[in-house]
Amino acid sequence: MTKKTQKGGQPWWQRRRVQRRLAAVASLALAIGIIAWLVGRGGADSGQKQYFVEPASTFTLPTVAGDEFSLSEHLGQHVVLLYFNEGTG
Repeated sequence: MTKKTQKGGQPWWQRRRVQRRLAAVASLALAIGIIAWLVGRGGADSGQKQYFVEPASTFTLPTVAGDEFSLSEHLGQHVVLLYFNEGTG
């Protein structure tokens, strides 16, 4: 069995022009595959996400100043709870 060779005795797949085209086609196929995977992965979640299904239970916490913070007093407002450990450092 003989190998089919052209120009300079190289097989067709070893020529630079063919290798560049194969690299370009492989890169394009990889990019299309990654995009399709990302789109397909995100498409399964069609509904709106529900992070908070139930309202938070009422609680009361002591503040650093010695007062008390009650969640029920801030019902309907945006509350930011900042926590840090004062004992470190």
